[in-house]
Amino acid sequence: MIADTQSQDETILAVKKNVPKKLILILLFFLTLLYIAFPTFSQWYSSTPSVDSDNLTIGSVIRGDLVRDVAVSGKAVAANAPQLYNTEIGQITLLVKPGETVKKNQIVARVVSPELDALIKQQESTLEQLSINSNRGILEDKVAQLDLESNMNTAQSALNVAKREKQRAEISFTKQIISEIDWMKSQDSLADAGLFYEHAKKRVELAKERLEFERKNRDFLVKKQQLILNELVRRHQALEITAPLNGVVGNWLVAQKNTITANTAIMTIVDLSEYEAELSVPEFYADDLGLGLTVVMQISGQQISGEIIAISPEIKANQVKVRARLTSPIDIQLRQNQRINARIEFEKKSNVLMIKRGAFMGSLAGKFAFKKTDDNTAKKIAISTGSSSVEYVELTSGVAEDDQIIISDYQNFNLAEQINITN
Repeated sequence: MIADTQSQDETILAVKKNVPKKLILILLFFLTLLYIAFPTFSQWYSSTPSVDSDNLTIGSVIRGDLVRDVAVSGKAVAANAPQLYNTEIGQITLLVKPGETVKKNQIVARVVSPELDALIKQQESTLEQLSINSNRGILEDKVAQLDLESNMNTAQSALNVAKREKQRAEISFTKQIISEIDWMKSQDSLADAGLFYEHAKKRVELAKERLEFERKNRDFLVKKQQLILNELVRRHQALEITAPLNGVVGNWLVAQKNTITANTAIMTIVDLSEYEAELSVPEFYADDLGLGLTVVMQISGQQISGEIIAISPEIKANQVKVRARLTSPIDIQLRQNQRINARIEFEKKSNVLMIKRGAFMGSLAGKFAFKKTDDNTAKKIAISTGSSSVEYVELTSGVAEDDQIIISDYQNFNLAEQINITN
């Protein structure tokens, strides 16, 4: 039998230590306070969302000059790009192709109009006939005038005879060779011859006036017909359509060798020496537009200045069309209808608080924003905004210079009063 170790064991008595009552009271107090405050802390923590800093865009409030403008788009158009029209019905022959360079007064198209050719021949024949009639009238006038002058000469001869007969009668009556009745007859014959001569002379004078009037009338008819013929010749010359300026052929607007009606657009000539910008501005800014406003354009990576020279009086598709003249020199080759991005500057404000534009403007209607209070916290504050540009928004109250504002979208926490920013 194996002996145990009981003989070696020694009884150790446990020493009891008394815990201070003050420490117990303090622990009970903190436990009670924690129990009471736990729901409040839990509710506060649950209403303060945490947002990853990588999902936030933060901008700094700066002070500077704000240019109120609007971003628009448009296209480059030639300041001079006339369309050419034909004036007569006929078959069109286009002599230049799109893209070809043309000089001023160069023939670019020709129209063949058989109807106009026939009309010119008819009017030429009419003019020739009127000219012949005019020349015939001159001969007839000369004959008529000669007859009247002959009658006047005959009357004058009769008057001279009557005068001599009167003298002879007076001598004979003095010598009592003839009776008094014969002497009085000689006086009557002289008076009749004088009246006949005066009438003949007046008929010659009136004939001259009438013949002059007839001559002018014939000349007028000839001139009138000549004017008609000249107009037809001008119309015939217009069948050769010329370029009104130096430029490049744009597009054909009719097909080659087609028969076209009068006043049909046939092609466009583009003047490449001077361009303008045709811009589309949203209807919202229509009241702010005005002639002379500055326009800053980006064309092929180059910044170009301009000014508004024309504003459309109507609105189409919620857009207002404006034209801007390029005021700064350019060293690039523009093309018709080339796309242009531009900014129209309405006004300039100096020494204002502003911040970069962001999605925050649409989240809380621009009346509230979240401002960073420290590295890990942002608090909602009330703000008011003023003018805005393409890049910046004016802040008129609620912020100070160098404040850090969250300018990204608030959609995930727009109902919170404060957020925690996590890394």
